[in-house]
Parts: sequence; C-alpha cells; structure tokens
Amino acid sequence: MKNALILICVAFVAFVGCRKDEIEGPELQDIFGEFDVFESLTADSETVNFENGEMITFSAQLSIRTDWVITVEGMTSGARYEIEGRERDIQGDVATWNGRITFAPLFSTEDVKTYMTFVNYPDTLWGDTITVEGVKPEALVDVLISDFSTGNGWGSFAEAAATNQQLTGSYFVQNPLNPEPDFIQVFSPEGEGHWRMTYLNNNSIFICGANILAEQSQQAETSPYFELGTTNPDNVYINMLIHGFGDGNTRMSIGLQEDDNLDGAYDRFTEGTYNTELVVDWVGWKVVSIPLSSFNISTVGGFGNIDGTGNQDIDRILSVEFLLLAAEGSTGFVGYGMDYCNFTRYTPWNP
Repeated sequence: MKNALILICVAFVAFVGCRKDEIEGPELQDIFGEFDVFESLTADSETVNFENGEMITFSAQLSIRTDWVITVEGMTSGARYEIEGRERDIQGDVATWNGRITFAPLFSTEDVKTYMTFVNYPDTLWGDTITVEGVKPEALVDVLISDFSTGNGWGSFAEAAATNQQLTGSYFVQNPLNPEPDFIQVFSPEGEGHWRMTYLNNNSIFICGANILAEQSQQAETSPYFELGTTNPDNVYINMLIHGFGDGNTRMSIGLQEDDNLDGAYDRFTEGTYNTELVVDWVGWKVVSIPLSSFNISTVGGFGNIDGTGNQDIDRILSVEFLLLAAEGSTGFVGYGMDYCNFTRYTPWNP
C-alpha cells in the first residue's frame, strides 16, 4: 500500500511538472512594466530603389508591448506611409516599406524622414533619413470605376443644401454655405479632378450620393456589369483615395447594386444592394481598400434589402453607389472627397 501511494505521488508530480502552463491575456511585464526604449528606430539602409524591387526594413526594441505607429514621410512630396503594430521587438517582416503610400500623393525620388509614435505615450522616436533613388512602379488596377477626370454620366442625388458634383481642375470653391473647412486647398491626388460631397449638417443622417453605372465607368469592357473576372467576393477589393477633414462625424457608405434577374436594370424593391460603411475620421487623401466579402445585404426596407438569388453575386453588379452620411444626432460640417475608384483581384491596390 505504501509503495502504491509513493507511485501515485510520483506520477502526480511528474504530470504536474511536465504540464505546460498556458499564458492567457497580456503578460505582467506589459501591464506593470515601465515604458522605455532599449533600441531606437533604425532602417537597414540609407538608400533604396523601389524600381529595382528593393525595400526597407525597420527595427526597434521596447521594454513593453504597446501600440505604436512608424511613419515614413516624404520631405519633398509630403507623401506618408504608416505601419501600425504592438510588438516589443520590432524586426524583420513586422515593419517593412516597399515604396507604397498610406496618404497621397505618391513618393518621388527624395529624402524621407522616419519617426515612431505611441498611442499611450507622448514620446516620438526619430529614425534615419532615407534617400529614395527610384520610385515604386505604378500600381495596376483590374477595373477602373472612375478617375473623375474624364467621362461623364454619373448620377447624383442630394438634399437641397448639399453640394455634390464632379470637379475638373485641381482647385475649386466650396459651397458658400460651408465655408469651413475649405476644399480650395485640396489637390487632386490623381489626374485633373475628383468628386466631393459636402454639407453643413443640422441633425440629418442621409445627405447626398453619387451613382456610377458599369456602362458609364471607365472599365475597358462594354458589359452592363463590372467585369471582375471571378465570382468569389473574397478575391476582389474595391479601392479608392478618400479625403477626410478629421471632423469625426462624416460617414461614407458604399453600395454594390445587383441585377439579380439579369434584365439589365436594377430594381431597389426586388433586387439586392450589398453595402458597407466607414467613418472618415482622418485628414488628407488616404488609400482605402475593402474586400467585397465584407459587404452585407442592405437592411433598409425597400432599398435593396431583398436579394433575388439569396447570394452575393459580384458578377451581376450594375452600379456602385457612394453616400455621404452623418453621425446620428450630429451637427456641423460633414464631407469627403474621392478619387480613382477601382477594383483589384486577389490583393488590395498598392499605390
């Protein structure tokens, strides 16, 4: 009996000793540790030629895990690329730059400054200056919806006091009802024009919208539907440049209107619209890429909420609709600009 008891105890100790403890949630070091920088922000090269396929890798080391942003900013162009993360040890694939942008315009052959900021700490780590000797090749798109510089025929609809129009030329004067912020300082990031929708909101939700038919878009095909080359929504992204003013109340809705019965027309009472909404809370022209699989059937009764086939049919998209919305209960300026809307297959657009 005594020997059996010893064997049981030994087995229990062996089981406990061999069991691997699993750590759930944040480590104590990240909760109670002091924030410090062990290794400052550095780049692995002083020069880069993106035209030859080169890239830059950044490294840094922190005492705790915390939210951070590495920013690359063109000293001539003003272009910006941002890398967000939460690692303590920043190495390798965690922070790389291949010449793309987060905020327009595009980078040029120029010097760029690099710095690192933190969501929960006021510190700014200044990194190396890098010389761009060759720019990234032009990012290709599979279907161009519109560059808002050429073509016509886009539909628009608005509340009486809203401004909703295509603008050709880099500068324009905003509706006198909306003197601030002023679009006159907003450049067109691609081509000679862009589209903007603005409003001096007074507790409205829907403001105005624009609608682009596939037949009136700049896609190469002449089909009444956007020719996306696949029926899988996971494989297609809608991309564009969106200008925000950081007002916090501007909402953008994007709708994909389907011709479920293939009669060449969209009926909002019997056919589906798949849409998504985003908060435009940034300042400047930002690249936005959204997979079509993240769009959901409309929930507004009588406005595309009845899907005739029961499926998201991206090979039956007749038109793309853009709405300017405002946060519920908000007042004051709302508005955004948009440019170079397009579809890409398999990967987001990477200008």
